[in-house]
Amino acid sequence: MIRRSFYYLWGSQTISNVADIIYMLSVVVLVFSSSNSLMTTILIPLFRLSAQVLSGLVAPIVLGRFRLTRVLLFSQFGQFVIFTLLLLYLWIVPEQRSFLFIFVMVFGMSFLDGWTNPARNSLVPRLATGEGLMRANGMVAVSDQVVKCAGWALSGIIVAWLGSLNTLVIASCCYLVAVTVTSFIRDPLDQKELSLEASDSSTNLAEPTKEKGSHWKELGEGWQIIWHNRRIRSLMIVDSVDSIGGVSWLGVFILAYVSQVLHRDASWWGFMNASFFSGMILGGLIVVGLVKRLQKNSFLYMLGALLVYVLITVVFALNTVPVAALILFAVSGLPVQMAGIIRRTLLQTSAPAAQLPKVMAGIDVLTNLAFGLSLLFMGWYADRFGMVQVYLLAAVMTTIAVLIGWLYRRDFQESEQIDHPTATGAGI
Repeated sequence: MIRRSFYYLWGSQTISNVADIIYMLSVVVLVFSSSNSLMTTILIPLFRLSAQVLSGLVAPIVLGRFRLTRVLLFSQFGQFVIFTLLLLYLWIVPEQRSFLFIFVMVFGMSFLDGWTNPARNSLVPRLATGEGLMRANGMVAVSDQVVKCAGWALSGIIVAWLGSLNTLVIASCCYLVAVTVTSFIRDPLDQKELSLEASDSSTNLAEPTKEKGSHWKELGEGWQIIWHNRRIRSLMIVDSVDSIGGVSWLGVFILAYVSQVLHRDASWWGFMNASFFSGMILGGLIVVGLVKRLQKNSFLYMLGALLVYVLITVVFALNTVPVAALILFAVSGLPVQMAGIIRRTLLQTSAPAAQLPKVMAGIDVLTNLAFGLSLLFMGWYADRFGMVQVYLLAAVMTTIAVLIGWLYRRDFQESEQIDHPTATGAGI
């Protein structure tokens, strides 16, 4: 079952993602054209990533003390306010702008945005249950990829046509619409807690409110759950090992592959990215269409998708035909998306709803850490051994991830009883 509030959540996040892409591209173009310095422009993603890492570290406290709908609304409204201040500054000061002020505004927006992802991923299993959960995750994944695929291309055209400042106005309107749609989201878990509180107060039988733990205890609670919950721990190990090779599909590595292996110009880089996004979109649609079949033995389907990805990666690494590489790159997006959706669904159903926000916040930090370390390692490996060896290593790492997952398969058997995502008092 999928509740109406899920569609509000889905819509608001899609609109917000559109605004993020428009605003980021516009700011990058504006800073680069004003400074004529690539080093200065690189500081924008640096401030953005730093803010999201810091935000993820304090997210367990925020998500544990406030309702998810309020956190989501506050995050988006705060981003709208900061963005409006940035837009007014850029309009009022047309020349000799302070790049530091722009970077601080980007940092502030990114810090608030760091709470959005764990809040969204924790809300989805409350608003979609049973078969609806995997279908909902598939819908979110498809919309994310459509926005990324079309957003970057169309944003570039819009910026070139209207200019950076006028494009920022469009982004501001998108943020405002996203905030409005978010205000309609209703969390059923919050409503249940409110009804219980009302019942307790009317009968004067309410138990004393439990005292909140220390900040340090709240920060570590999500990590403890991840470590002690075998299902979550095994999923994170599989994901971390797989991500070592997974970073090889980033744009900079694809550009090197196009140049070193295919001996083509940068235009093929754009073709490759477009084909990969197309495969990701198709993979999400297939999951939505086959959700009833994938619901049973979903963990094994995830491992199967990763094995298909391994085979495609090996052929991709050894291939030197540009058209074949384009097709293989598109096909590879399909199993990657399927495995990602199933993994997210399994994570969402492996912890009680009350603890899920802290778990998701911890997972985000782990994911960013694994991504950063993998990026550094694969960058060094590519310089030393070349792109063919990079993709062969990626296939080896994913194979190891599949073998690790196979060892943990008993934890995901259908007969195993797990906490229902809407439960409030279940333990792990």
